[in-house]
Amino acid sequence: MPQNNDSGRSGISGMSDRRSLVIPNDVFFGQVAETLAGGSPVTFIVKGYSMYPFMRNGKDSVCLEWYDGRALSAGEVILFQYRGKHVLHRIYKTEAAPDGAMLYRTMGDGNLRGMETALPHSVLGVMTKRITPSGKEWGCNTFSWHLASWLWMRLFRVRRWLLAVLRRLYR
Repeated sequence: MPQNNDSGRSGISGMSDRRSLVIPNDVFFGQVAETLAGGSPVTFIVKGYSMYPFMRNGKDSVCLEWYDGRALSAGEVILFQYRGKHVLHRIYKTEAAPDGAMLYRTMGDGNLRGMETALPHSVLGVMTKRITPSGKEWGCNTFSWHLASWLWMRLFRVRRWLLAVLRRLYR
């Protein structure tokens, strides 16, 4: 299974002994974009902490499908290009630009500040499910996912303390 890490390099993993092949992020995400554009879903192990606790670094996988240009909603998780990098974050707010174009304001679930703006043409894919190491899937269209996402987004003011507790409990 592909892996992406914060060092700007990605890997292909999934063999029984969990060996990894490290490749540059631009090559990895180029393949991801090509596969999504071809109509096939892509699943890879997440690297990084910006989407914790919904996605755990090096443990959980995400499945993405091609972004078809539809209007996206707050709470959806998207893969998009931002300032030359690929980012997988949740949409916190949608708004219209003065020229009428849709803007998506995103932030990582594990972040305490800083939002990115994604334009529809920069969105590569939309997350459809999270997969744990044991193979348990959590679909992004389920009631439980929507409820957990909604609650997490509204608990922003206490997120610092919630993250501290969660990180200590689930090391």
